[in-house]
Amino acid sequence: MKTVKVSVIIVTYRRAWALRHCLKSLAKQTLKPDEVVVVLKPSGDGSEEVLHKYMSKLPIKVVIQREGNAPKAYTLGIKNASGDIVLFIDDDAVAHEEWVERYVKLFNMLKDAGGVGGLCFKAYLREDTLLLTNEVFYPEVPTKDVLYRKPLKGYEGYCVWLSKSGFMGARECEEELVKSMEIGGVNMAFRRDLIEDCPLDSLYGRSRKAFWFEKVLAHYVRRKGYHIYKVRVEKHSPLVYHIVHKDSLTRKPGFQSEFWLHYDRVVMYWRLKRLGANVSALHYLLALLFTLRRKTIPRFLATVYGLAVGSIGSF
Repeated sequence: MKTVKVSVIIVTYRRAWALRHCLKSLAKQTLKPDEVVVVLKPSGDGSEEVLHKYMSKLPIKVVIQREGNAPKAYTLGIKNASGDIVLFIDDDAVAHEEWVERYVKLFNMLKDAGGVGGLCFKAYLREDTLLLTNEVFYPEVPTKDVLYRKPLKGYEGYCVWLSKSGFMGARECEEELVKSMEIGGVNMAFRRDLIEDCPLDSLYGRSRKAFWFEKVLAHYVRRKGYHIYKVRVEKHSPLVYHIVHKDSLTRKPGFQSEFWLHYDRVVMYWRLKRLGANVSALHYLLALLFTLRRKTIPRFLATVYGLAVGSIGSF
């Protein structure tokens, strides 16, 4: 196996209860990471004590986040990482013991890969005991073949893609290894040199949910000529298990949550446009209209706000 330096990035805030399970899984890897960059936003929940406990077991580098949102934290993590490839895992997820090893093998095998995503299964915490399952955390859902879901140039043949409207598109795929933008911050990896200058924090300055930030990183890689892959078969995929709980940035229900999620959808067009993507204003307007059919009030307000800040480039 070709030797590459591996950095793992974890962004954490108020999750000491889960962080220890995440770090424990990294300490048991068949191929140890060269560094674990933990971006910590202090909250007084005991996360510092958890990190101290694992300092002797893992090469942990702690980066303190004094202010800002999740994209700011990820930017800090990327800028403080030194690996050839950077692996991302959520603080409330645990990695399969071959997680690092499988990512390294994939990047060695896929010479045109700039980013890779693995499978994510559900885990349950029962009285401090983790129950790992093979239940898919994020099911694959194909989208309708409509005009505003047509792929941007460069995403032909992808199973999940960015469309000309800035919204996502998806089709059914059966292959074990596919080109796909279906990657998430809970389990993804990139060649560091391809994302180290991505202006993620400035593209998400007003965001409360950081929704689709992974797609921005992936597109930043794709525009440089590299592809994004998803490994869909369990025996080869870099697996993680995401602990099921209600305290999640994007899974909380309610009016306010839907407002900020849709804000990120609306503003994605402007983010891509700033990055030089050949997005379509017509497709964008169609997408905005059609997505108002559900959850109309919060989405309408988010659309108005997103259009206002997007048009002046202050998102």
